[in-house]
Amino acid sequence: MTPLEQANADRSVKRHKTETIKDAFNAESAWERLLGYAQSGYASISEDDKDFVLKSFGIFDRPATPERFMIRVRIPGGALSADQASVLGTVAQTFGQDYIDITTRQQIELRYLRIEDIPEALRMLEDAGLTSYQTGVDNFRNVLIDPLDGLAMDNIIPCRDMLEGIQSVFLKNPDWITTLPRKFNIGINGSLSNRCNIFGQDFALSLAQKEGMYGFNLYLGGRVGSLAQSADMFVRPDQAIALFVAVATLFKTYGFRDNRNKNRLKFLIESVGMETFRAAIETQLGYPLPYEGESLCSLEGGDHYGKIALNDGTFALYAAVPSGVFSGSDLIEAARTARSQNGAIRLTIEQNLIITGICDETSALQSPLFAKYPNRPSAYMANLIACAGTEHCPFGVIPNKPDAISMGEYLSLTVPIEDAKVRLYWSACVKGCGIHGAGDLGFVGCKVPRNGKTVLGVDIFIGGTLSGEGGEGHLLLKGIVLEEAKEYVAELMYLYRDLRRPKESLEKFIARLQSRYTNFAIAFMMRWNRRMRLESMEAMVTPSLKSFGSNYHENEEIFAFGLQLVHSLTGSKAYDTEEPFAEGKKPFAFHQKTFPDAYAPFYAVIERMVHPHPLKRYTVFTEILSDLKEAGYEL
Repeated sequence: MTPLEQANADRSVKRHKTETIKDAFNAESAWERLLGYAQSGYASISEDDKDFVLKSFGIFDRPATPERFMIRVRIPGGALSADQASVLGTVAQTFGQDYIDITTRQQIELRYLRIEDIPEALRMLEDAGLTSYQTGVDNFRNVLIDPLDGLAMDNIIPCRDMLEGIQSVFLKNPDWITTLPRKFNIGINGSLSNRCNIFGQDFALSLAQKEGMYGFNLYLGGRVGSLAQSADMFVRPDQAIALFVAVATLFKTYGFRDNRNKNRLKFLIESVGMETFRAAIETQLGYPLPYEGESLCSLEGGDHYGKIALNDGTFALYAAVPSGVFSGSDLIEAARTARSQNGAIRLTIEQNLIITGICDETSALQSPLFAKYPNRPSAYMANLIACAGTEHCPFGVIPNKPDAISMGEYLSLTVPIEDAKVRLYWSACVKGCGIHGAGDLGFVGCKVPRNGKTVLGVDIFIGGTLSGEGGEGHLLLKGIVLEEAKEYVAELMYLYRDLRRPKESLEKFIARLQSRYTNFAIAFMMRWNRRMRLESMEAMVTPSLKSFGSNYHENEEIFAFGLQLVHSLTGSKAYDTEEPFAEGKKPFAFHQKTFPDAYAPFYAVIERMVHPHPLKRYTVFTEILSDLKEAGYEL
């Protein structure tokens, strides 16, 4: 028995009940039932069909909008012709209350559709070359590529043909419809910039070079909270489709079918190890592949708003769509604008929209589209992601889209920053559809105890990256009351505004900050400074970024902040040396009278931060937070 066979056997004692539904699934008969439901009405739909079967066609029952459905439309690589965009907009206007969401997988979601109208809506989409097939449940989801694939100056390998070849393998193919153990995300990036969250996919081909040849390195097993890992394989473009089939076949054959939370490709690979899985891929292919080459996906990812020069001499213009909240009327206007320039439309993973083929920028920018969705928006609104939230998703904990927009607007007014890039990614729950782990700052909806009640809140993450081989963000602040979160974030934005290098993105600034300070110290700065600002006090703590890579420990950071506060409040140094653990030096004379009266409640805490005896100082920031909370000053 091979390792993959053994791993599958070990997890085959139980099968999830969904597998029984899938065993009985037949696309043709399921489609006939859908047509029947359109005649007999919502009440006639079986629970199994609502919970799983209809999702195979991209049709989702949404309890938040009773008896109204969401349709997720597959937009391969986010590319729409002007004619397709017009049809999508018309469907939204006619059947879906003119509402559209742009998603983080470069797709369109239509909402508020009645079951009676769905067959006609789908017919209109299919006639335009669009489909909703296999955009839900255990299927291959929309294939991501650079939204500027084939057009961007830094696009080395155009990937559209590979996308279509891969899609032709599974789309509307009965052998692949809902036959996977779990959903499967695919991405191909042939550009130097990561504009498609390439390392967040189950199957990812990312631009690389080996021995003078351009191709891809293969990464496998990405999911929410975990980046795809290198499979140590270099792949030529002409090998991409066969490689996909090999990996997909292994997953379909050996993937786990018991615990729905553990049935992704990541867990199959973890059970046998990447080296074993790599060997299985080569066996499935029937030939070996060379080891990985040099990764070339090194530039910062995400959207770059404004005007982008394209390799055919035209331009692309971004329209910033905060949180992806759009409409059919807006899409029709986008189609009109694109058509007037002989251009097309591309959707991005940051839920924005691009008009390509721009020859006359001045006339294009006069479109009502750009009046409503700015081409050069606030830094806080340009790279803003938010998934559906409680209004449209049964899993959402917080409203999310309104919260993300509200924070963006607050920061735009409170801490305006020019020529900056700030990526704020919001997920309404831990499922992570807002890809919060990839954001400079990520937000996850949660419930928070406050004064004996439970209120809405967020956990805040920091340090996700799209450059290089990506990086997953880490928890910074846990259980922050939702309406107060913007105040904490504003404190970090003040530091970014005041200490950033020219044109430095927040991603790069955070990397510098984290090279010098722990996340505990960064969180403390945000907490402390917020409290000072709320109390109209001026004793802020600020980072020193003159050195790089110091890797301080919490106790050293606390001591340094304490020295800074003493000097700020008294005008004197706490010691005649700034050596953190020096003993026998003349200590500062701690007297209550040396502190301004307004700061008296903080005296004991600051004293302990810089106590003459190292063993009597705070060692971790949570001790400070606890003491302040006990004193009635919760940070």
